[in-house]
Formats: sequence, C-alpha cells, structure tokens
Amino acid sequence: WLSVYVIIGTWSWLCSAVFHTRDFPITEKFDYFSAGVNVLYIFFLGTTRMLRLSTWQQTRVLALCCAIPYVLHVAYLSLVRFDYGYNMMANAIVGLLSNFIWFVVAYQGHRNGQPFWWKPAVLMLLMDMAFSLEAFDFSPFFDTLDAHSLWHAATIPIIAQWYDYLVKDA
Repeated sequence: WLSVYVIIGTWSWLCSAVFHTRDFPITEKFDYFSAGVNVLYIFFLGTTRMLRLSTWQQTRVLALCCAIPYVLHVAYLSLVRFDYGYNMMANAIVGLLSNFIWFVVAYQGHRNGQPFWWKPAVLMLLMDMAFSLEAFDFSPFFDTLDAHSLWHAATIPIIAQWYDYLVKDA
C-alpha cells in the first residue's frame, strides 16, 4: 500500500504543478481530483490500520467503500456541476474523518507501547494548521506568496514525515 501512496502523492503533486503553470479547465480538474484521491487515500490507510485489516478481501471491501463515493463525487463535478464549495467541503469532511481515525491509531499505538505512537497525531495537527492556509485565504505578500502557495510549501515536510511514519509502521 505504500507504493500506491507514493504513486498517488507523486501524481497529485504533478497535477498541481501542471495546473499552477497552465490554468485550463482540464488541468484544474486533474488538480482537484488528484488532491481528493490523496486525501481519501490517507483516510483509507488510517482506516486499514485502525481496524487492523489483515486480509486482501477485507482491504478490498474498504477500498470499494472509498472508491465508489469518490467516483460519484468526480462524476458529479465533471458531469453535473463543478462546485468549488462542495468539493472543498467534501475534502474537509474526509480530512476531519482522517484526523479522528489517525488519532485513534495514535492512541492504539500508545496502548501497545509503539515508540512513535505520537507521530500520526502530531502530523494530523500540522496538516490541519497547513490546511488553514487553504481554508482562510489571504492576499499575496509581495504579489508572490499567497495562502495557496504557502499551503503547498507547508505540506512538503509533513508529507515526508508521513511517509517515514508509514514505512516504520508497516
């Protein structure tokens, strides 16, 4: 599952970079949809870890439970109406659910004596702080650094630490 995390993360960053250099409707959708699948995959990983799913069949059921709403979400945004507020709300809700799940994982790790039990909780809090840049937009400093660019910059070390945690936890 870690390989998939790396692929989704890399794809998401690539889509974002392309969109921010070439702002077209298709690049915008790739950016938004890849970010959404990235948020959803962290939820998926946390749920897999929290529930201690150990068989391929159990994990596949969870994957379908995540994939079906995602496909419906993308279909709605692509075929019915591209609604920025709805998309942001959907990602925020999945992100908040992920927070809860990863806090449970941290608690489970603490109870089991895991030496790095605290890491998912701290990383979720840091990601929430970074997300506040996205949620509470502000005018650019020096006509260059806006909230969105700072959000992207803030996520770089957090994502690197997430990967480190996921590798150690595997």
